[in-house]
Amino acid sequence: MQRTLSEHISYLEKKVESLKQEMAEPARPEVEKSNLLVDLGMAERALVHFRKAFELEQRISQRSRP
Repeated sequence: MQRTLSEHISYLEKKVESLKQEMAEPARPEVEKSNLLVDLGMAERALVHFRKAFELEQRISQRSRP
């Protein structure tokens, strides 16, 4: 699985939105909502890290340009 940082960010943004929608379903059992909440937290933290990595990559590439 080889993805660029921007592809990872896009994937995670979609995943976060999907998890939020699943949690909002009223018929979803509380146990499942609890598991979704854990997954949502992990996806949001991963998204923060990938965005920071992307920003760093951008800064480094700008410095290396002549």
